[in-house]
Amino acid sequence: MKFVIIGAGQFGRILALDLAKRGYEVTVLDRLESLIAEIQDDVTRALIGDATDRRVLEGLDIQDDDVRVIIAVGEAFERSILIAAILTELGVKHIYARYVTELQGKILEKIGVKNLFRVERVAAEQMASILIHEGLIQLHKIDAQHDLGFVKIPAPWVGKRLCDVELRSKFHLNLVTVRRGTPEEDSDEDVLDTSTRPVIGTPEPTMEFQKGDVLVLFGKEEDLKRFADYYDA
Repeated sequence: MKFVIIGAGQFGRILALDLAKRGYEVTVLDRLESLIAEIQDDVTRALIGDATDRRVLEGLDIQDDDVRVIIAVGEAFERSILIAAILTELGVKHIYARYVTELQGKILEKIGVKNLFRVERVAAEQMASILIHEGLIQLHKIDAQHDLGFVKIPAPWVGKRLCDVELRSKFHLNLVTVRRGTPEEDSDEDVLDTSTRPVIGTPEPTMEFQKGDVLVLFGKEEDLKRFADYYDA
């Protein structure tokens, strides 16, 4: 899978760097040379160009089925519309567009963009869950009823084995894996980002929990929140 990110602002840059760190081929396009200069050493290709120019987009080789094109210029919506329209005309199969208001989202849908995302909404919803349920770090929707949740290790579980706790029988949750590692006390680690901590793989029943573990749990949202609240009391 390859990614083309149009816009090297704050969101586009973070997304590009994260995908590149995960080993994907990432191309970034922006009009500003200063933004491209900042990221060029960390991605596969960093190009200076105006994405509203059809010739520039045609030169990116983005019609392949394994290419995902992300329009990350949410603040300049007029440009987003024009870019989305050109990409649609070029037959790009996978277009992802950022929008800021509901009206913008509806307009992009009319153009034919099916994959829409609103960064501010996702961040706000995640932050609200963290503030209300302090044990939660992240929630990822799987379907209408089920979520994948990242939850801080309950203090009473440190030193216990997986087979000794009542995760499934009492909370109706399944442990997918564990991110292991305790951040430094003076670190500036993003509370929403645990990706720097490696996973231990598929947990064995005899696995012993350690301080600093982040549990990756699968289940219903209400059960995940109940679990976080139970051990935060």
